[in-house]
Amino acid sequence: MIPKLIVIEAPSILGLRPTVERLPAALKRANLLAELGAEYDGIIEPPSYDPKRDKTTLLLNPGAIRNYSVRLAEAVASALEKDRFPTLTRSISYCERTTALNYTCLRK
Repeated sequence: MIPKLIVIEAPSILGLRPTVERLPAALKRANLLAELGAEYDGIIEPPSYDPKRDKTTLLLNPGAIRNYSVRLAEAVASALEKDRFPTLTRSISYCERTTALNYTCLRK
């Protein structure tokens, strides 16, 4: 049996530039959930954006990215525990994606 899709809204600009945070809301307004027959699991609010690069890593918001990625991984794990197929609607930096995937894999 194919698990039901569950959408987790994550409007983050961490590691990116402002304006991409509007993507999840735009997808919702475009009726994405109904088109996919998906449930809505809520929104994971991001921490504040800091436009200054970290002096050590040269990344934007590395600490906030780590913390936000852990929260996203926990939401994904929760959806999987409910036998749902989690789908994140967001713009995502490479650093966030790698952190979230590694955290989810380590929890198994």
